[in-house]
Amino acid sequence: METRRGTARILLMNRLVVLLFLPFVLLAETVSYGEDPFVLGMSIDAYALGNIKALPMSNPSPGSNVAYLGTRDFKLGFQHTEGFGGVYQTDVLSGSKEKWSLLLFRGGVSGIPDTRDALLDYGSDGIAGTLDADSTEGNGRLDPGERLSINSINYFSTQQFLAELGYTHQLYPRLALHGTARLLYHDLYSASGFGVGFHGGLLYEPLNNLQLGIELTDMLSTTIFWSSGLTEVYTPQLFTGIDYRFKSEKIPFMIHPIFQAEFSLDGKQTQLNQGNWGYAGGLEIVFQEQLFIQLGRNALDQFQVGALIRTRFMDLQYGTGFSELVTIAGQTHRVGIGLKLDEFDLF
Repeated sequence: METRRGTARILLMNRLVVLLFLPFVLLAETVSYGEDPFVLGMSIDAYALGNIKALPMSNPSPGSNVAYLGTRDFKLGFQHTEGFGGVYQTDVLSGSKEKWSLLLFRGGVSGIPDTRDALLDYGSDGIAGTLDADSTEGNGRLDPGERLSINSINYFSTQQFLAELGYTHQLYPRLALHGTARLLYHDLYSASGFGVGFHGGLLYEPLNNLQLGIELTDMLSTTIFWSSGLTEVYTPQLFTGIDYRFKSEKIPFMIHPIFQAEFSLDGKQTQLNQGNWGYAGGLEIVFQEQLFIQLGRNALDQFQVGALIRTRFMDLQYGTGFSELVTIAGQTHRVGIGLKLDEFDLF
């Protein structure tokens, strides 16, 4: 009997290794920024601690590790982000129970003006039907003296949608793996795209207060099929992480440091981050399992902070970040709430 179990585990691990290396075989024309729209959909604690994907957090995050050891409670979470001064907004609904997790993401920009048909192309003198000496009338460009017709300006929106369904399988008491299937839809007004993809990861707990995590995103090369005929492939990335919870009777709080290494598997991240690997990390300070203060630095060297207040029935969260873009585009604010449905005894 033990021999059969051992053989089955070896076959399972062989299949897992094949899946991990399959992206190298399937790689075509890829992009290293495909996940960018979903970063603001990360759970607030994962965001505040440095955009952590290698390890599971209090709520599921897009493209992140959702492996779990033991039995997971029935929990429902919602968070809203006002990005870059409110220009880009996201809403995330997430839920988890036992071996399953679900995430629904919507992000977009509304009220974008379309001025292509609003130009009063009267020339530099601003009068229609005249012969301008500089030939600016009717040239299709906004020249000095010309203006736009306010009533002819149209407004449109762009949106991204994401759905992820995750499943956890516990191999051993201290080792679990997960797989996540995802569906994506992009609506960019003049073009739309539909895509599918998969993530996978491991969670290992060698000690009671120590966790090690691995997450491979877009492991089968997430592909977006655009209405324009373009096929876009998201770049696979590998995330490895470690966290440790340190508690001493001499201090009234617990210290929770966390570190993550990130690797782009095709090297094209070089153009964005000056290298095909990076690192992120954070520190969480926990007071009596009720107040959580989070500080983090992501792989782009941006500083991020967050806070969580935990009660019996719910979690209340807030997070924000600081970068050069913030000084130009405006601050990003993130708020969230997590309901522990098991505590309400509704089911």
